[in-house]
Amino acid sequence: MLILTVSIIVTLILSFITFIYFKLIRSQKRVYDAFRAQGVPGEPFIPLVGQLWHMNEANKIGKGMDYIVNLAQKHGSYFLFGFGPLTRMILVEPELISDVLSRSNTANYQKPPDLINIVKPILGIHNLLVSEGDEHDRARKMLNPAFHFVNLRSMVPIMSNETVKAIDSLLSPASSTNEVNLEIQMSSLTLSIIASSAFGQGFETTPHAKESMCTTFNEVKDVIEYRTLHMISQIKFLAELPFWGKKIVDDGAKKVNDFVDQAIADRRSGKSTSLCAGQDILDLLLNAVDDKGESFSD
Repeated sequence: MLILTVSIIVTLILSFITFIYFKLIRSQKRVYDAFRAQGVPGEPFIPLVGQLWHMNEANKIGKGMDYIVNLAQKHGSYFLFGFGPLTRMILVEPELISDVLSRSNTANYQKPPDLINIVKPILGIHNLLVSEGDEHDRARKMLNPAFHFVNLRSMVPIMSNETVKAIDSLLSPASSTNEVNLEIQMSSLTLSIIASSAFGQGFETTPHAKESMCTTFNEVKDVIEYRTLHMISQIKFLAELPFWGKKIVDDGAKKVNDFVDQAIADRRSGKSTSLCAGQDILDLLLNAVDDKGESFSD
């Protein structure tokens, strides 16, 4: 009986090791070798962990971006990088990035599943960022008019006004301190501009809406960054476990979705209006239709 139990345990361990090898090591090593054979530079291939440990160490001291910049200086405008067990090519040259994002190359580049796992909790799967094929083309065509330069130009006063208010707030005696957290301030300003341009007067008049949404956004952003850098979001069964800040992400996503749903309902009922000279982003998106005359869902 003991021998049978040991045999089963050994078999399970060997099966697990074999699965890990073929799924996460051998396949990624083949990708790495194929790129290296074509002359693509990069960091050494390290099974399972890649360069993720070094990136995490750099992030802990606030030098995550410096780490990537140093790699670009070392290897050039494109290079291989081990994002945990996944082999990834990093592009820092605008022309190369433009080639990847070009509409003519849509069939040549597909969004990786781990990207979907990362953004799904907060954005869902039916959006321009992660959708593919006909769904992506439909959304892109419907969104283009909303971001036409004429419409964006009408939002310049909002951007200027929000920037002035942010500067005045920093310079006011009530908030005068020796230190200013620029990350929080810039996030707040960016969110204010986007939200005011999208949600109009309703966002401005709702008590503490701006502060609440900014706090929620920063909390969710930090947790998603942590989960991504520790390979939690990329592994589906780990991402579903109620640990590592999942409740913060779920609660934040619900809060954002509830806020957006209320903003849409208020605009449709006339309780909120655009702050722009013409239509704002929310008006344009609510009025957008595809070739069949169908609009976006909420």
